[in-house]
Amino acid sequence: MATLDLGAQRSFAARSEARAWAIAPEHLVTHGVILGMTGSGKTGLLLVMIEEALRAGVPASMIDVKGDLANLGLAFPSHDPAQFAPWL
Repeated sequence: MATLDLGAQRSFAARSEARAWAIAPEHLVTHGVILGMTGSGKTGLLLVMIEEALRAGVPASMIDVKGDLANLGLAFPSHDPAQFAPWL
């Protein structure tokens, strides 16, 4: 069965090697929330989780009050004006 690969984890208490951190897709069957301080990596974690969920075929519905995720969807490989035309 596919897993959602979310990165690695390491113990703060002991200097240990990083271990892979993954969860099973069936654990995403209800609502979820990511909390943390400014700059702690909430948006980065959310992006990885969404990418992995979509790759595993898990439907995702998100509410992004600040607009961080929508702005990331507007990343363009170049700044050629023709690429921006469909968005105007």
